[in-house]
Amino acid sequence: MNFIDSTNFERFLKKLSAGGELFVPVRVGETGTLRLERIELFPLPDNLCLDGFRTVEPLKAFAQLLRYPVADYPSTEGDDMEDEKSFPSVVVAGARGCDLAAMQLVDKVQIEGEFTDPFYKIRRDKMLLVGADCSECGESCFCNLLGAKPWPEKGHDITVSKIQGGYLVEAGSERGERLIKENKDLFTEAREAQVKMREETRAKVVKDLEEKNRTYPKAEAMPPLMREALGDEIWEELAARCVECGACTNICPTCYCFLLYDQKADGSHFQRIFAWDSCQVTGYARMAGMLNPRPRLSDRVKHRLYHKYDYLPLSHGAIYCTGCGRCIDTCSASIDMREHFRRIREKAGSAKKA
Repeated sequence: MNFIDSTNFERFLKKLSAGGELFVPVRVGETGTLRLERIELFPLPDNLCLDGFRTVEPLKAFAQLLRYPVADYPSTEGDDMEDEKSFPSVVVAGARGCDLAAMQLVDKVQIEGEFTDPFYKIRRDKMLLVGADCSECGESCFCNLLGAKPWPEKGHDITVSKIQGGYLVEAGSERGERLIKENKDLFTEAREAQVKMREETRAKVVKDLEEKNRTYPKAEAMPPLMREALGDEIWEELAARCVECGACTNICPTCYCFLLYDQKADGSHFQRIFAWDSCQVTGYARMAGMLNPRPRLSDRVKHRLYHKYDYLPLSHGAIYCTGCGRCIDTCSASIDMREHFRRIREKAGSAKKA
C-alpha cells in the first residue's frame, strides 16, 4: 500500500488528465452536496472533495450519454459507426463503491451478453476510474443492505482513502498498478499508523450505515418475499404517491432503458437518436395499435422494483441496485423503497404466524 501527500496527489491527477478529460467531485450549494466537475486548469479547486459520500450524478452518464446520434441516413459512407478516436477518454476521480459496482452491473447488459452496444463499449473502455472511500454516509445510503462496503471493492483502476495529510493509494487493476509504478516518485510506502487511520474511519462509516438501516431488511431476502407479494395492495398504495416524473430511473446508476427516435437533420438527411427513457412513464411500453402491457401506474411502479430485485437476479445473477439512495433523494413524493420492503417483510412474517 502506498501513501501520497496532497501536493503530490494534485501532480498525479494532472498527469492523469493528460490522458483524458478529468472529472473530480466538488462541494456545491448550501447543502454541500457533491457534483462531478471537469477540471481543465490547475491548481485544483478549493472545493474539491474526495471524502464525504457519493456524488449527486451517477457514473453511467459517462458511458451512456443522455442523448446522442447513432445513425445517419441516407448515408453515402456505409453503416460504420463514428471513428473510435472521436470518443474522448475520461478520467473520473472520487468514484464511490456503489457507483463502481453499478457500472459493472450495467456492463453485464451492455457489453457482456449476446449483444453489445458498441457506443457504450468504446466509452467504457476509455474510462479510467479512481475510486474513493466514503468517510460518511448519507441518510438515504443503504449499500450495506446489499452486502457491500462504503469503499471501492472492485471495478476501479486505483482507489484512494483520505487520511490526515494525504491519501492511501491501492491499485485495483493492471492499468492502475502501471500508473503507480510510472509515478513512483510521487508515492511513499504507507506506515502502519496511516493504515490504522483508514481502518478506523471505515469501521465508523460501517457502524453508521448499520445503525441507519437497522430496521430495514437485507436485499438478498427480498426476491422470494416480493414474489409472494406480487398481488399485494402495497403496490397500489405506492403508485398513489408516485407522480410519474421518472426521476428515480434517470438518476439510478443501474437503470439503462432507452428510446430510439428519428429526426430530420436537414432537407434530405435524417438521424436516429438514442436517448434515456423511463419505464415509469405511460408511453414507455406502448406498442403498435396503442397497446400497452403496463397501462396502470401501479403496474409500472411495481415493474421497476421487480425488475431490479427479481427479474434481473434470475436473468443476470445479481440484484440491480447498489444502495446509493439517489432514488430516495430525488423522489418528488418522498418514496423510500426501504420502507416498502420493510412492510413486505412484516406482512410475510404476519402471514407465517397466522
